[in-house]
Amino acid sequence: MAQKDASFVPTSDTVSTQQWLMLYQQHERALIDCAERLLGSRAQAEEVVQDAFLKIWEQRLGDNVREPQRFLFRIVRNLALDRLRRQSLEQRYLQQQLSIEMDTVPAGSSPEEETLGMDMLRQLVMALSELPTRMRRVLILIRLEGRTQRDVAQCLGVSPTLVNFILRDTLAHCRQRLQLPVNRARGQSSQG
Repeated sequence: MAQKDASFVPTSDTVSTQQWLMLYQQHERALIDCAERLLGSRAQAEEVVQDAFLKIWEQRLGDNVREPQRFLFRIVRNLALDRLRRQSLEQRYLQQQLSIEMDTVPAGSSPEEETLGMDMLRQLVMALSELPTRMRRVLILIRLEGRTQRDVAQCLGVSPTLVNFILRDTLAHCRQRLQLPVNRARGQSSQG
């Protein structure tokens, strides 16, 4: 029988689905705040909290948990740290790939052009770090690894049309982030 007490904490060793739902609803904001402190992004924190709940729900991880609230916070923290590690790995990979491309700067480039190129590279890495993991992954798989949209769709378990939209939105985000600083650096107005 579900309790409606505002400070509900299940105490038995077996936690029902309804109890997990109540616990999730009661602590959702605190869980998101916890994840946001680690990730620095509210949107990513919300995704992590949803992923945590789904993981518990689908894998029935919390069936024999003595302290469900602590368990829920631990799952959220672990998923947030996993996401940080994955993002760090993706950024290092992306920086490595981009630095390889930047090493092929045409001979005779001026120091100003090289500085501008490195500045754009840093801005691009920052723009990509703002994106959800799936958007970065699509970009890396298509643009850096040379995979087809159909192949990426199969890999991610989505339609090729969705991959096309994700790629379009990712590139639009990057262009938007790079547009103003690049135009200013070239001495152009943003109105063209």
